[in-house]
Amino acid sequence: MYSFIPNRNMLLAAALSCCFLATTTALADEDDNGQGIKTVNCSEPDASVQKAINSVQHGRKTTIFIVGFCDESVSIVKDGITLSGNKDGYDAIGGGLTEVRITGAQRVQIEYLELTGDGYGVLVQEGSSVTIRNNNIHDNVADGVGATNHVFALIEFNRITGNGRIDQGEGGIDALVGASVRSRGNYIADNAYAAVEAGNMAYIRSYGGDVILQKGCSDNEPAGSGITCGDEGTVAVDCYRNGMCDFRGTHVTGYTLIFGLSNLDVRNSTFNGDIEANGGSRLHLRSSVTGSGGLICDPIIDEAFASSFYQCGDQLLP
Repeated sequence: MYSFIPNRNMLLAAALSCCFLATTTALADEDDNGQGIKTVNCSEPDASVQKAINSVQHGRKTTIFIVGFCDESVSIVKDGITLSGNKDGYDAIGGGLTEVRITGAQRVQIEYLELTGDGYGVLVQEGSSVTIRNNNIHDNVADGVGATNHVFALIEFNRITGNGRIDQGEGGIDALVGASVRSRGNYIADNAYAAVEAGNMAYIRSYGGDVILQKGCSDNEPAGSGITCGDEGTVAVDCYRNGMCDFRGTHVTGYTLIFGLSNLDVRNSTFNGDIEANGGSRLHLRSSVTGSGGLICDPIIDEAFASSFYQCGDQLLP
C-alpha cells in the first residue's frame, strides 16, 4: 500500500497553476480579437484616464472608452492605445479631455472626443504615429493639433475651431520639424494665427474635402471675398522654412502665405483669396484650380517652370 505525499515541486506547480487561473480571470475584459477594453466614467469619483493608460501593458492593443468630460490632460507613450468617446457605437462624441500628448508611441488613435483646454488639443511628437478622427477640437490655448519632430499623423473628419493665440503664431493644424500630416474631411476655421501651417521641413497633404478658412472668413463667402474677409494678422495657410504643402480637393478661403524656400502644389481645389509667394518658394497651380484672387510674388518663382507656374502679377484665376 502506497501513501501519496506531495513534494515541494508539486506544491509549487499547484501554486503556479492557481496564479495562472487568477491571471486568466483578471483578463476577462478582452474581446474576441484579444484587444483590451477599459472604460473610464468621468462622473465617478477619482476617475482617471491617465491611470487607465498607465495600467496598459506595453505592446498590448487597448481601447479606453471615455464617458463624459474628464478635466484632465493625459500623456501616451505606449503603442496601440485608442482613446474613444464612442462607447455605444452611435458615431457620436461621448467623452472629452483637456489635452492629449503622444510621445514616441505608435498606432495610437484618438476618436469621438471633445478636446478643449489650456494646452494643445492633441500634441503628437518624437516619432509617434497617430490617427485623429471624428473629434471636436476647439478653443485650446495652443494648437488644435500640433505635430512635430518626425511624426506621422492622419487627421480626418474633425471639427477644429477657435484654437491658438494670435501672438504665439498657433492655429488649427500645425506641422513642423519633419512631421508628415495627411488631412482630409476636416472643417478648420476661426483659428489664430493660421488654419493650417507647415514649416521646418514638414509636409502636409490636404485632400478629400478639407474646408480651410482664415479667421474671420466663413464657408459661404462669395467667390473673391476671401481676399479681404480675414482678420488682420491672420492667414488661411502658412507654408514656411522649407515647408511642403500639397492641396487636392480642398476648399480654402483667405490669405495663403508661402515663403522661405517652401513649396505649394494645388490641384482640384478652390482658392478664394490672395496667394503670396516669396523667399525662393515655388508655387504650382494646376488648371483644375478654381476661385478668385491675386498673386503677390517676390521674385518670380521659378523660371525653369515658367510654362506651368504662374508669374508674379498675374491674376490667380479668370
